[in-house]
Amino acid sequence: MLDTPLTEAERFPLLTDRGRAMLRRLQQHLYAPRWTYQCGERLTAAGLADVRQFAERQRSERRGWKHGEPPDWVAEFVERCRREVSFYRKRLAGDALPTCNRGDLRREPWEFVPDWADLSELIVYKTSGTSGNLLQLPAHPVAPARYLPLFESALAAHGVALTGGERVSLVQVAAQISTYTFASISSYLDGAGFAKINLHPADWTDGDDRQRFFDDCSPELVTGDPFALEQLEALPLVARPRAILSSATLLLPALRDRLRRHFACPVIDVYSMNETGPIAFAHADYPADEHEVLPHNLFVEILDEMGKPVPPGDRGEIVVTGGVNPYLPLVRYRTGDFGAMSCDHGMPRLVGIERRRPVVFHTVDGGEVPSISVTVALFQVPLPFFSLHQAKDGGLTFRTRCDAGTEEAARGALSRAFGRTPLRFERVPFEVAWRGKSIQYQCDLE
Repeated sequence: MLDTPLTEAERFPLLTDRGRAMLRRLQQHLYAPRWTYQCGERLTAAGLADVRQFAERQRSERRGWKHGEPPDWVAEFVERCRREVSFYRKRLAGDALPTCNRGDLRREPWEFVPDWADLSELIVYKTSGTSGNLLQLPAHPVAPARYLPLFESALAAHGVALTGGERVSLVQVAAQISTYTFASISSYLDGAGFAKINLHPADWTDGDDRQRFFDDCSPELVTGDPFALEQLEALPLVARPRAILSSATLLLPALRDRLRRHFACPVIDVYSMNETGPIAFAHADYPADEHEVLPHNLFVEILDEMGKPVPPGDRGEIVVTGGVNPYLPLVRYRTGDFGAMSCDHGMPRLVGIERRRPVVFHTVDGGEVPSISVTVALFQVPLPFFSLHQAKDGGLTFRTRCDAGTEEAARGALSRAFGRTPLRFERVPFEVAWRGKSIQYQCDLE
């Protein structure tokens, strides 16, 4: 039956005695949170071999490209999609390479699954992001496991390596009213522990259990969004990870630097999407608005509204081909995010990423302030999250949750950007801040 829960053996086909001991340690931990979900990696021996091969290719085949010259593998990948994937058989006639988008994926996600797929392995992830429009994403079990070699590449650029084995390697932190929490292990990391926890006090027997559990786990790597990482920073932790990866929403450089000082480790912003997996990452040696393309099997273009490539340095929509998920191959998939690209380095870099369509705000003096300029203006303000809305009367409302000093710095930055335009600050209530991602920029003016 489809609604029959999977057994532990089905969730962890490669579970060893050591892995089982780690799983029990996390599940039955004296200070563990309220686990709300049973998660498993679903990796078979063939799946683990795939992930290891992916890791080797990531180490040996990660190469850049020049503007207008796709990597050699792209043509073969597109042709394979034409042969094996129903959606592309219909769309990629002849030499035409039209783009696709979330609307296509939302209408018929099953059409993206290759003909050769073993449906007994199919996993369906549901996500709505900031748009509120539900997406159902078909996935192969190797897809989430392939994130780890990509993380290793980003960590290596910062001089960090994961050990794995008999320890907790990764803790993902969330700060939401409600979200899935679970304990798991990673076969790729030799049975190391993995936990997703929610820092909301309601998920714990005692508020102090959050730091007790985290300190006992002492993970090598922590992942989370900026708001969750700020909440983690506020706890009196003793343990210090080797590195922190921030994703889901924009990590402002000022907050990145503060987290880096507090935890005494690299804090790396990763640009990622559920459909594609990790796309690019930031390096401490790069300018604050640059992210290097991360996967060896992802080709990134910047296109205009007509689907034509824009010149290097010009802004347009970020469009990707490839990805980590064998059951969701993407050909010229419009991400709905925007930026420019620089190909002047070993690997191309995305410049000035805007997660979702750009918005143009207006000043009382008739000027225009694009949303990317607002983001840049706030680079030196350590905000964990924020949103800016312009009403039909032209008034601006800036919503965030921060201390008085940070609010004053944000006011100054926005006043310099918008001049005399009416600006109202709204401190988001505690319970609202924990609801998760929200739409960052909105303008009601035509």
